[in-house]
Formats: sequence, structure tokens, C-alpha cells
Amino acid sequence: MGEATKPQTLAAAQRIIEQQRSDMEALTASIRHDLRAPLRAMQGFAEALLEDYAAKLDPQAEDYARRIVVAAQTLDTHIRDLAEYTRLGTVELPLSSVDLNQVVQDAMARLDEENLIGSAAVIVEEPLPRVIAHGPTLTKIVAQLLSNAVKFVGDGDQARVRVLAEPRGDRVRLWVEDNGIGVPEHQRDSIFGMFERLHGIETYPGNGMGLALVRRGADQIGGAVGVESVAGDGNGSRFWIELPAG
Repeated sequence: MGEATKPQTLAAAQRIIEQQRSDMEALTASIRHDLRAPLRAMQGFAEALLEDYAAKLDPQAEDYARRIVVAAQTLDTHIRDLAEYTRLGTVELPLSSVDLNQVVQDAMARLDEENLIGSAAVIVEEPLPRVIAHGPTLTKIVAQLLSNAVKFVGDGDQARVRVLAEPRGDRVRLWVEDNGIGVPEHQRDSIFGMFERLHGIETYPGNGMGLALVRRGADQIGGAVGVESVAGDGNGSRFWIELPAG
């Protein structure tokens, strides 16, 4: 390849990348708005049917209407998570020095607002160091890891969670340890994929996008994620995210 053609090739590649990014942004916008609008209408009419005509519906018809509402809510969650996953692949997030103590506090507060902590015993080994990250994205990641830690426990068990950090050269690894059901060895990487679930929704709620969003978010802020675990109730898991020290 001649020297004169290299800039042209690079410029063409850059145009392709920009076009792909533009297409993904358009897709994300369409997912957020165009797909959710008819879904919200379907949910709204089903709820109106239950509110205004419940007395005229027989039990089976009422059950059908309630199933429509639940299915619409579930699909809406899928759409929002898919849009967020797509968005994270198209944006460049500004990175700065972030206080992990504040990140964990904010993540805990978010779970409290959503009533997800419950009776879980969460221990944070402070002080935690600073890392280079995008604060809001890291808060979402930690909140998701904490949410999983308190959710995936054996029936009747109290969730016990421990959050700690350790230096690894010029990086920091933040651990979220639990006493839950664990992750089989052959699934420790696949659980970070889209819509991957280890258990049926009737056993544990969720749509299988949480850890996919964790990995995508970590990739976007220069981090890495993983898990150490032994399958079986009470053996627990040790999820981690590793970032540059800040």
C-alpha cells in the first residue's frame, strides 16, 4: 500500500465507524421511544380494562388482562435494558478520579429506594481507595452486583454481603462477596452475556441483562469484571470489578 493511500484508507475506516455509531444511536432512540410507545398503550388499556370493567369480567378474563399487564411490564424492562446496553456501546464516558466509598454509599442508597436490601447484612470494609472511572456508570455496576448478592440466596437464608477492595499494582479490585447459591464453573463467563439466566424467572426474578450491563459498563470505563464461585447453596460468589487506581 502506497503512503498516499494510507490516509484515505484511515479516513474511510473512520467514516464507517462514525456511520455505525450513528446507526446504533438511531437504533437506541428507536428502542427507547418507538417500541415503548405501543407497549405502554397496550399496558394502559389492559389496566383500564381491569379498573373500569372488572365487575363485568369473569375470573378467567380478569386473569388474562392481568397477564397482559405483567407481560407488558416485563417486556418494557427488557426494552429499557437493551437500550441501555446499546447506548453504552456508542458513548465515550469521561473518566476521572472517583471515591469508591461514595460509589458504594450511592449504590446502597439506590437499592434502599427500590426496597432491594431488605434484611440483608451488608458489611463494607472502609476506607476504600479511589479509582479512575465514570462515577455514575460505576455506581450502576456496583448497585447491580449488590442487588444480585442479596437476591440470589437459598430459600429462607439471610443474605450476607461483604464489600472490600485490594490493590493490584497500579489497579484496584473491588470485591462483592455473598453467601448465595453460587455459579457453576462452566457458566462463570456466560453469565455476563445478554439474557443469560441460571435459573427460571419463577425461582429468581430478573431478565438476564444485569451482568451483561455490568460487563459492558466496565468495558466502557476501562475496567474488567469476573467471578469466583462454588456452586451450591451457601457457598456464595465473589464478583469483582478491577479499575485503574486513582
